[in-house]
Amino acid sequence: MRSILSILSLAAALLVVAPPNAAQAAAWSCSSGYVCVWSGTGGTGSRCTWSDADPDWLSGSIQCGWTAAYAVRSAWNRGTSTSYRGVEFYTYSNYVNPDLLLGQGIKYDGLNDFYRSHRWVS
Repeated sequence: MRSILSILSLAAALLVVAPPNAAQAAAWSCSSGYVCVWSGTGGTGSRCTWSDADPDWLSGSIQCGWTAAYAVRSAWNRGTSTSYRGVEFYTYSNYVNPDLLLGQGIKYDGLNDFYRSHRWVS
């Protein structure tokens, strides 16, 4: 009986360890051609992705509702077009108040900013 309890305890411990490893594997998941932002550092937490510009993250075609209450903590520009040098992030909707220009292929970790719109700029 004691060995069965030991095996069950070991199995339970392995289940507790497995989720963080799975979450780490999913960190920084962002498809080629997109710009992605996360609510957590290291490309973790809630994520929003776009392949085009968005003038209003809260009511645009792709809504990123968590940004109303939580700051963007990490971002990755996986854009591939050579026509653009980066993605400009704005603190207000309709591209008002530019705050960050994120170059092609660049990850930015450790942000703590509220954004409401973005667009690719040449």
